[in-house]
Amino acid sequence: MAIRFARRVRPLIAVAAISTAVLTAGPTLAGATPHHEPSIASVQKRLGELALKNTQLVEKFNQSRVLVQRREKAAAVAQSDARRTESKYHSAHDKFALIIQAQYESGGFGAAGALLDSSSDSNYIDRLETLSVVSKHMAEIVDDVASSRDAARAASSKAARLLVSAKKQRDAVAQTRKNVEKQIKKYQVLLATLNSAQQAAYQRQANPSVSSSRLMHLTRATSASARRAVQFALNQVGKPYVFGAAGPGAFDCSGLTMAAWQRGGVSLPHSAADQYNYGHHVSRSELQPGDLIFFYQPIGHVTIYIGDGMMVSAPTEGQNVSVVPLSSFDNDYTGATRLVG
Repeated sequence: MAIRFARRVRPLIAVAAISTAVLTAGPTLAGATPHHEPSIASVQKRLGELALKNTQLVEKFNQSRVLVQRREKAAAVAQSDARRTESKYHSAHDKFALIIQAQYESGGFGAAGALLDSSSDSNYIDRLETLSVVSKHMAEIVDDVASSRDAARAASSKAARLLVSAKKQRDAVAQTRKNVEKQIKKYQVLLATLNSAQQAAYQRQANPSVSSSRLMHLTRATSASARRAVQFALNQVGKPYVFGAAGPGAFDCSGLTMAAWQRGGVSLPHSAADQYNYGHHVSRSELQPGDLIFFYQPIGHVTIYIGDGMMVSAPTEGQNVSVVPLSSFDNDYTGATRLVG
């Protein structure tokens, strides 16, 4: 979901050094004055800060969307429970009413019928006690069902309120993200003033892709499900990053890992932070192809390990899904999980 902009300032300084002579001897950046000329390093640093912030907002958006989906399901279940218990309540109530009616209106089951049909005082008392027990039992059933009905209605109402709250949260995050995107575009315009060699150097630092020849030496995944996940991820290389996307034409980071492991038989939420809680955690030294690797605190990015120290990553806006070395994320590494399909 994000590249290592904000925390990889030192490597980017090298890129800035490439352009120092151009900036000092050549024309200034568009719209800048000689006395207020922004340096390439400062432009890149600011862009990196915004990109990292954007990453965090995208993750919040994805988490909010997952929350909305869960609360939609909770609301549907609660409403179904409410309808079911309401039906049970009416059924029990109707049965109770019939018994009461039978007691007082039926000559065979009422108190008068019990007296006329009794062979003795003891038998009459037994009949009345039986009728009383039946009525009490039905009254208890109606009370229990009514309580369940009320609880289900309350749960349904709470779920509906939570759903409204989650949607508001998601909409607020989406709006904030739009504001950050505007700032990123502003700084991308400044970055575009670099010449082609400088831009290429910057891209290599920001998203260091791995040559296809090195991919020939990948460690083979140990399980069929992991192999399917890895192969799917590799097949997406070159497709664009789009926040909130999970294929087939574009992906964000958790959308890519979710789609990859769907091929491996594992259903994951569309959120890097939530995916961290799936499977079991493994150390960096134990990494195997198919493992998910997480970055930043709080978690804001996830990739899929493919072996030989490399991983497939959907980085950030303006960059495509690519194969990158894990070492390029050293300072931002958080942990890894292994899934079993």
